Amino acid sequence: MSQNNISNTNSKPQNNKRKRPKKITETYLHNAGLYYLERYASSAANFHDVMLRKVKRSCITHEDQDYTQCTALVDQLVKKFIRTGLLDDAVYTRAMVTSLRRRGKSTRAIHSALRAKGLDSSQIEQTLVIIDQESHENPAEAERHAALTFARKKRLGPWRSDKEINFQKELSCMARAGFSYDTSRSVLEISEDNIPFT
Repeated sequence: MSQNNISNTNSKPQNNKRKRPKKITETYLHNAGLYYLERYASSAANFHDVMLRKVKRSCITHEDQDYTQCTALVDQLVKKFIRTGLLDDAVYTRAMVTSLRRRGKSTRAIHSALRAKGLDSSQIEQTLVIIDQESHENPAEAERHAALTFARKKRLGPWRSDKEINFQKELSCMARAGFSYDTSRSVLEISEDNIPFT
């Protein structure tokens, strides 16, 4: 049997074309919104932006749709989801701050990431204070713990594999991650014997 005659019956033909967007209806937006929220946590502003992108793609394909009417449907959907509790910025902010702190993100990095999701600075700051007070003595200690986590993940300071120290390079890496000079320096200068956690 020649190689040309062998075919894999289980393989699907690869179709790199994007599916044609569906027409926007209230039911379609509701179902699409629920499906999105099943997969991803989201702030109200971010969810609004995601749904508007969906509407925009659909309106480009289906020229008979009115974009302003479709955006009004999105606005109604967001209000409905907020009212029913499917979108709750306070819960989302708390979950994200907790997760980002645990992953070793600085206060600046957390602010930047959550502002990009459309959250209010004051809400982010209040949540950061609450989370930091729950897990540490003060905000500076929480920031230092995050810096230690970051340094461990990036293998900086006492966690570096080769013992050749390039302090300036490591300090720059910490600064790009949003940590202050003092916090970065205190973490990078820890000796191997004084590492607080492994």
